[in-house]
Amino acid sequence: MGSSGEKEKKAEGGGKVAKGDSDAQMKQNKVGLLCYAGFWVTGIIFLVIEKKNRVVRFHAMQALVTFGILQIIWGIASTFGNPLVWGLGLGWGLFSPLLIAGFVVFGIFFTIWWVLWAVLMYRTYHGRMYRVPLFGDLAEKCLAKLDAEK
Repeated sequence: MGSSGEKEKKAEGGGKVAKGDSDAQMKQNKVGLLCYAGFWVTGIIFLVIEKKNRVVRFHAMQALVTFGILQIIWGIASTFGNPLVWGLGLGWGLFSPLLIAGFVVFGIFFTIWWVLWAVLMYRTYHGRMYRVPLFGDLAEKCLAKLDAEK
């Protein structure tokens, strides 16, 4: 292709990418996917590693906020769902209301966790920006605050 046939477009990360060259965009998509691959742990890693690309930093912060909060909720729910903590010693047996509630909440968050993880990785890899309701806005605010401190 000649230079007249190649138009430049602004990449999400701030650089310019030739229309026929998708390497920079693909790299950004792959790195964005990796931000979610290890849940909140890889979010922290990519926040430390990536200093310039705003899109990758957003995905890293969203992974940290989303899966960090879900990890806390999951931990609390699994504590309530532990029969050694609540059910067996209090006379209720396996029908303890707290035990049943813990199992239900644990099951709901388990499903949300894995579906959300798969959706975020799929959409990010295919170049579609997705903000998780509540968590996406919180991630954006945290990222703005983190960037302002530099």
